[in-house]
Amino acid sequence: MERQIAIVAYQGVLADETHAFRSVLGRAPGVHLVTVGAARGVVAGPGGVQVVDATFDDIRRASVVVVPGGLGSHRHPEIAAWTIAARPEFVLTSSTGSALLAAAGVLRGRTAATHWLAGPLLERHGVTVSHERVAVDGPFITATGQGSALEAAFLVVGRIWGPATVARVREQLATAPVEDPSCDARSRYRARPAPARRRPAAGAVVEVELEDLRTRRRR
Repeated sequence: MERQIAIVAYQGVLADETHAFRSVLGRAPGVHLVTVGAARGVVAGPGGVQVVDATFDDIRRASVVVVPGGLGSHRHPEIAAWTIAARPEFVLTSSTGSALLAAAGVLRGRTAATHWLAGPLLERHGVTVSHERVAVDGPFITATGQGSALEAAFLVVGRIWGPATVARVREQLATAPVEDPSCDARSRYRARPAPARRRPAAGAVVEVELEDLRTRRRR
């Protein structure tokens, strides 16, 4: 039985967290791994770019939906709506991926892990913030960042395919060549230096703006 695993990509998505999920889940047996987004094409975020090969309208069902963190993730309620409509067995998030679901009301009344800066946002939307690296509440498995995203991915592999598959995937990762999580345009995007300003107030959502190095004039 083939299982479809959909990794969501959007403008601002983090390349390292996306790669962490893909490196584990893509090695599970009988998996069709697809990158899904609002429109086909390339989206950029810190660390590189992702290629969206299917739209939300193309993918009606998915066994596992993965929502990596990213800049401005809480501004994408359409992703949360599609995630619920896809009726997955598991929903995986890392860092501010849980903020995306929380802002849309999906995690209200649940417990979730997130990036430490996003904790106040989750609380404002009725979510109990976990202090663990990985939190499990029903079908939602949320992680604090890249390293814990690997743990969350292995947790799902264990629940669906069992401990033998977890051991095999771990062995494959241990012997696999080191891969760059970004695409060919990995050097194109970087965080734009922020102007000097006061320390953000408690509970503020901190975002980083990206600049396109191809359009920046050389000095």
